[in-house]
Amino acid sequence: MTVQVELYGRLRDAGLGAAVSLELPEGATAFQALEALRAALGPRAALLEGAALATADAVLSGAERLPAAQARLAALPPVCGG
Repeated sequence: MTVQVELYGRLRDAGLGAAVSLELPEGATAFQALEALRAALGPRAALLEGAALATADAVLSGAERLPAAQARLAALPPVCGG
């Protein structure tokens, strides 16, 4: 299945642009999607440390299955502020 992952914050500046398409097996989990994104980022994969995947409705835990094919996800880097 193909999923579109929108990138935000420092992930958007990593050189892949605003979004990336990932090919994943049917029934893939959020963890598998993050691993595929790590591979796509190559040497910049450390930027995913602490990142989460989210749908339009919720942040996904690593074990959660991704929504149906052609789903749109967001990769959210950790943020800090005061």
